[in-house]
Amino acid sequence: MRKKLIDIIINIDYPNTSAIVNNERVGFLDEVDENSKYELIKLDDMEGMRTYERTLTFLVSYIFNKLFNLKIEIKYSFGDAIYAEVIGKNNVSEIIYKVKDEVDNLIKSDISIKKLILRKEEASDLLLKVNSNYEPKLIKYLSKDTLNLYSINNYYSYFLGPLLPKTGMIKVFDIKPFKNGFLIILPDRKNFYKLGKINKSEKLFSTFEESKKWACSLGIKYAGDLNEKIVKNEIVELILIQEALHEKKISEIGEMIKEKNSKLVLISGPTSSGKTTLSKKLVIYLKVLGFNTILISTDDYFFDRDKTPKKENGEPDYESINAIDLHLLQKHINLIHNNQTVDLPKFNFVTGKQEIGRKVIPEKNNIIVVEGLHAINPILTEKIKDSLKFKIYISSLTQINFDNLNRIPTRDVRLIRRIVRDSVYRKITPHETIRIWPDVISGEEKYIFPFQDNVDIMFNSSLFYELPVLKFFAEKDLMSIENSHKEYYKASILINFLLHFLNLSDEYVPLTSILREFIGGGLINSL
Repeated sequence: MRKKLIDIIINIDYPNTSAIVNNERVGFLDEVDENSKYELIKLDDMEGMRTYERTLTFLVSYIFNKLFNLKIEIKYSFGDAIYAEVIGKNNVSEIIYKVKDEVDNLIKSDISIKKLILRKEEASDLLLKVNSNYEPKLIKYLSKDTLNLYSINNYYSYFLGPLLPKTGMIKVFDIKPFKNGFLIILPDRKNFYKLGKINKSEKLFSTFEESKKWACSLGIKYAGDLNEKIVKNEIVELILIQEALHEKKISEIGEMIKEKNSKLVLISGPTSSGKTTLSKKLVIYLKVLGFNTILISTDDYFFDRDKTPKKENGEPDYESINAIDLHLLQKHINLIHNNQTVDLPKFNFVTGKQEIGRKVIPEKNNIIVVEGLHAINPILTEKIKDSLKFKIYISSLTQINFDNLNRIPTRDVRLIRRIVRDSVYRKITPHETIRIWPDVISGEEKYIFPFQDNVDIMFNSSLFYELPVLKFFAEKDLMSIENSHKEYYKASILINFLLHFLNLSDEYVPLTSILREFIGGGLINSL
């Protein structure tokens, strides 16, 4: 016999937000076999926090609609907060505290949130009738027959994942005016009973804003817009414009390096952000400007796998700065900086061993370009004057969202990139890539993000068209993970994620695109 999970688990409450049943994410409003074994998901789990975020987004959207007949648009995550704007209204500071009070009242009332499972056509008709937030193109191109709607007081919305069953399960949050919109502040992932931290990086915010404007200028704001361009065969010119914008940005960075008279360029960012391609493209632009460039990848300085430092649980800690031969890397950078010849190493990711690489003979007018996870860590280049350095932080900051309430998490995009790259280049299974992903995230938060604002410029490697291309490569890899494996939990979420995009052939991807770093077949990769 099947029952809703909330009817099986007695007195479920905060900080639990959902569960894992048979290695699948299950909301408390979902039906399961009453004898099913389950594992509760709390806020310290990324998907657990996203369930909380979706529910809070739903309540805030409902209040804006009910009180002011206004429509909100979720933009992107900003630390432990979500940045949103009100469509057609630039200043919301005078009403945001009223919204906060009304959300508080909604939570105190502990109202039930209802879930409906409808055929795609039925769901679309219902949303057209009752919800001004509805984005019809998303559901139109969705490649599944049924979908879940959630409702409260006859207000309906579509969400990609589960919501909490009652408004009273929201315990910790805040809403504050910010820039032209507002922040929905979520709980701290380590201490559920206090508010999370707001990322106050002006560079990060301006990079997000620039990228959103790029996408909007191309007429692509949501996933449905992108799918429609694919169906109407209007995608080629837009791809070329997007790629040209990337090239223009890299050219501008080259000019900035020349103007600053930098001798050492440091490029860092989280995994699967496109560091390798950016560094190689930048080398080309610097050569055009008359510089001799020497490219060094910190990945080539990994210790042999059997010498990799271990974490407390005995697993290899590949994300640690101690996983690379820091002494040798520092020595080589300093030698080249002082115009001395160096034999660089080359790391073989298939064998897991360091091999002999190329010989570097410095010339006049040299610029050293160092790329890698730890490139902007000050320890790496502590013997070189800061005035000679130019630091670049690269990340894949999503340019489009699913619709106005469902954002596309940048971490999921990077995970999909990495699954494809690991399969194409490193012969690593998607099962293994997903298994180590939490450790990768932990390493980024510890070793990379603390330095992201101490840079000269940020570069967004995201491409609005990449997910339809990555879908072709990633979907079959994800489907190869069997339900009996723990990693199926995340794989099934990513499969649902990709169902919202149509396929786009990789033949449309220019040979010099950053996307080629992950799918293969690029010219830049061969340099």
